[in-house]
Amino acid sequence: MDYRTMVNPTYLTAKSTVFMLAIAGNEDAKRMIAGLGLEETLAKRDSSDTLVSEADAKALMTGVTVAIEARYAALSRTLKNDGWKNLLDVACGYTPRAIFCQKNGIAYAGLDVPVVAEELQHFADKEGLGKVYFGGDATNAASLNAAADGLEGEVLISCEGLLQYLSPSEFEQFLDAVRQILEKHSGAFVTSDMGVKYEPFATANMSAPEAYDASRKRTMKQSDIYNDGVGRMEPEKVKAFIEAHGMRVEKLPFYYGDEALSMLQALPEPWKEKYLDLLQNACVWKVTLDPDDRQKASVSGAEKIKNLTVDYHTTGSVLEMTVSGRIDTISAPTILKVFDECSDGISSVRVKAQELEYISSAGLRTLMIMVKKLGQGSVTVEGASDDVKEIFATTGFDGIISLL
Repeated sequence: MDYRTMVNPTYLTAKSTVFMLAIAGNEDAKRMIAGLGLEETLAKRDSSDTLVSEADAKALMTGVTVAIEARYAALSRTLKNDGWKNLLDVACGYTPRAIFCQKNGIAYAGLDVPVVAEELQHFADKEGLGKVYFGGDATNAASLNAAADGLEGEVLISCEGLLQYLSPSEFEQFLDAVRQILEKHSGAFVTSDMGVKYEPFATANMSAPEAYDASRKRTMKQSDIYNDGVGRMEPEKVKAFIEAHGMRVEKLPFYYGDEALSMLQALPEPWKEKYLDLLQNACVWKVTLDPDDRQKASVSGAEKIKNLTVDYHTTGSVLEMTVSGRIDTISAPTILKVFDECSDGISSVRVKAQELEYISSAGLRTLMIMVKKLGQGSVTVEGASDDVKEIFATTGFDGIISLL
């Protein structure tokens, strides 16, 4: 059993982007699908949803694919037109960006959760791309720095499709890593996550757009995601948050009008007009260090990639775990493995968290897996710091996990 897939809610949907790019005619995406042996998965891919009609499911998938193709084109344009020589692609997923970068003489480092990075690196080895994928976590500064240190010169950091999942505390950890890299290497961070809203693309040509929201909320619940991430917060609040961490934001066009988006070509004019309006009103955020900032905000981030110890024993039907360090996507599988190996005869779990420094959503979902197996009220966390308790509260998990 690979516990790493169980703590990451986006693992099962991580391949969606490469499928959509292939549908849009991207040849590199098709090459990646073939290299990963995903042809059968693509052939069986079903965009239907029991909460929407077949016609609306098609409209939903078309709209999202238009946005994904445009997003990929926007970063490609930035890399080529601005002459970037290094790209750190955070939460890279299964996009064919490594192939694109090799063709254009750009050094590439893609960072994703370990289970994804390992699969992608196998593909890279077969394709002769070199060591380009690194296992890590967006909230783990040490893992981002390790990937960036393989690049020489200014670094463009990209992150697409992740920020709608990151809670404010996770985003703060991520920003700390971004700032560290920019201070060391110089460069910029770009993302469309705050400037592109995917729901309008999805619902633009649906006859019953309200069904989309119900479908999205159901998907979130199935993945144990209880609140939207910063990508769905008010943009001005996110902008102020970034500026408070010693960086500044510049908003750039998302779509210039001269990109040949294949998804638009065969669409009826009424559909096309709606998508063009959305594309032209979207933007990309470019984040750089603020040269006038004299007091950089200090964040307690990850200084080591692996920083977790778990001591455990069972007393009767209770599993007691004492955790020390950080629980993120990298370390959460360790806790899940302990629980799985000790689960026979266990009716409750007591986590002693006096020395728990930080817990990401991956750690919270690990606790939720225990609750689902043992029942409501079966998992308690004792002695957590106020900062850790705040993470539980802002993500909605304080109503599911008992804090003592």
